[in-house]
Amino acid sequence: MPGQRYIAIFFMLLGLLVSVPTYGYRVDDIPLHARVVIYRAQELMKRGRFTEAARVLERFQRKGRLTARNSREYRNYMVDFVLGNCYLKAGRYVDAIDQYRLALAARPEFDPAWMNLGKCYYDMKAYPEAGRAFLKGYKTAEKKRPERLYYAAICFLNAGEDKKALEVLERLMRLHPSAIKLEWKEAIVQAYLACNRPREALPFIEELSEETTGKRQKQWQKIRLQEYISLGMEDRALRYANQLIQEYPLEPEWWKGLAYIYLRKNQYRPALVALTVKGLIRPLMPQETRIVADLNMSLGIPVQALRFYRKIASKGFDSDLAYRIAQGYIRIHQPKDALKWVEKGLLKRGDPKLMLLKGDLLYGLARYREAADAFEAAARKGIDPGRSWLMAGYAAWNARETVRSRQAFIRAARYPEQRHTAERALHQM
Repeated sequence: MPGQRYIAIFFMLLGLLVSVPTYGYRVDDIPLHARVVIYRAQELMKRGRFTEAARVLERFQRKGRLTARNSREYRNYMVDFVLGNCYLKAGRYVDAIDQYRLALAARPEFDPAWMNLGKCYYDMKAYPEAGRAFLKGYKTAEKKRPERLYYAAICFLNAGEDKKALEVLERLMRLHPSAIKLEWKEAIVQAYLACNRPREALPFIEELSEETTGKRQKQWQKIRLQEYISLGMEDRALRYANQLIQEYPLEPEWWKGLAYIYLRKNQYRPALVALTVKGLIRPLMPQETRIVADLNMSLGIPVQALRFYRKIASKGFDSDLAYRIAQGYIRIHQPKDALKWVEKGLLKRGDPKLMLLKGDLLYGLARYREAADAFEAAARKGIDPGRSWLMAGYAAWNARETVRSRQAFIRAARYPEQRHTAERALHQM
């Protein structure tokens, strides 16, 4: 269960569309003709007739272009803004962007246009542009709204601009600490983890694991446990895993986490107990089954280890698994069964230790000539050649193949660790 440095948080689509009534502005800001046509368009928009509303405003703009002397009556930022809203509602994002840009060229401080421009870019998945627009919407507004900083941060996160997102979120926390919502803290965690600052994310993770509910809470509990482990806080991880087990004893994830912590601490017996309990609640995954088998073998319970190894092998095995099964049979004094698995493993052309093990098993079964063949094959493949040649010599000697035995001992004597024993054997011969 490796520690995670990135969390997939599903951000809700921004359902944002800022509409501004004409009466919210001075009369001299919006000429009478413009106010009338804007009112007519907004009434159509209320009934969902966005295309018709757009046509009303488009005709008004065309009339302005044809009536140059009255251009002020027809060329107004609010007309551009409301037409942009019509296009946005109709899904005509490029046209909407053009209109918002026109409105902002006339009134750069008009924050609703910045916000709706951000909405357009967000829907088009142009996240960096959306983030910058939302930031402008925050900066230009007379009343600073913290959610606009949050929207900007979400966009930068989606764009992969993690450092920029974190800068915005830290600004949000600094300027509006009391406005931080629980779901916003999920983005804060993601930004900290994405910037490889997990310790600063940890307090928010702990809070989310306590304050959320349902599936989200379980997700954050799991992340909290993983972060404790990845940060080397094994004692805190152990306490938290036990706390989770006390609260949810039938949740297999917590037993699995507890086992992983014990494995990191090299405490194999409690790790085996935890994984065994997990297997009773939910069937073990193949990797978990392998760990349980290995733990049983390490703890001197080969019969149980073999049960799990054979279960894995029934769905396919490699030479390494064959070697482990053979070792299990050796430990319960069944060399013939061990030899069968060695032969199966050798067909996989994998673990070279199998050839040497084959020689040992054949030697123990007094099948000396075959043992000599196996040891010689191992030696020629460079598998512990000193020992392999020495054992080939003993096997050939027991098979009464003196010449073959002498040659093997002579070769074994070339290796420092076997020299003394090989020379003594040659002397005895």
